[in-house]
Amino acid sequence: MYKGSYSEDGTYTGFYVEGIHENIPQPNIELTEDEWHQALSKNYKVDNGKHTYSSFIQNQEEILSNLRITRNLLLAESDWTQLEDSPLSEDKKDEWKNYRQELRDLTNLDNLTNIIWPLKPL
Repeated sequence: MYKGSYSEDGTYTGFYVEGIHENIPQPNIELTEDEWHQALSKNYKVDNGKHTYSSFIQNQEEILSNLRITRNLLLAESDWTQLEDSPLSEDKKDEWKNYRQELRDLTNLDNLTNIIWPLKPL
């Protein structure tokens, strides 16, 4: 189960996965995987306890900077999948390798207004 903690103004302050993270800060809300990916894009906030689209204007540099921060977090969280002693099969390692490359390719997009984050392999 995915969770997002947030501040008084509804800005997301952290993202967590139940069972992996302990002591998840309050307040927080449950998020679907899609909502979790949306929230990472910084175009969403919490309004009255609900995950909500929040339109605001960013220039391309700000969008790219935010994208890199999120991308780097997702890459760091999946580093273990490429280690020699990873418990994954070679096929699964390849799936994760492709996912990680898709994350890296996000910074090469021509249109940063509609970023579609790749989904983690199962």
